[in-house]
Amino acid sequence: MTHTSSIRTLTIVIVMFLFAWIALAHVVQAQESSGDLRATIRAELLSDPRTSSLSQAQIEEMVDVLLQEAQKQGVTSHDIQWRPAPSADPAEDSGSAVACGNVPSILCAMNTAFGFDGSDLKIPIGLAASSILLIVLIGLMIEEHRRRAGAIARSL
Repeated sequence: MTHTSSIRTLTIVIVMFLFAWIALAHVVQAQESSGDLRATIRAELLSDPRTSSLSQAQIEEMVDVLLQEAQKQGVTSHDIQWRPAPSADPAEDSGSAVACGNVPSILCAMNTAFGFDGSDLKIPIGLAASSILLIVLIGLMIEEHRRRAGAIARSL
């Protein structure tokens, strides 16, 4: 096996590993969030005094309907439970702080700088991972080019 084919094989394995890891993370997160989301919806319904007259079967039916709709819209348990923390200075309590949720301010600023809105970090993290992979691939290509150029220079 030549050096070039081993680099290609390594690159393919790395890319496949990254895609598998991302897919597995989404599946695990979806399974965990479904149970959490169900519990959160149930707790919110039970905290409402208007549901005290409903039977257990009616509450379960409402939870199922709301769970399906929340999953369609991509709502998480954290989205339901999140409440903006009031700041000491009313001038600082602007819409930008509310738009990012509980994301650290540096990540919120980076999201805004790159044109992303909200607290969803999947796209920026995906772009960062693909950029790192691209840098590694370019580095491997440069290294291979230098190795071949050195071999040609030695053969002359």
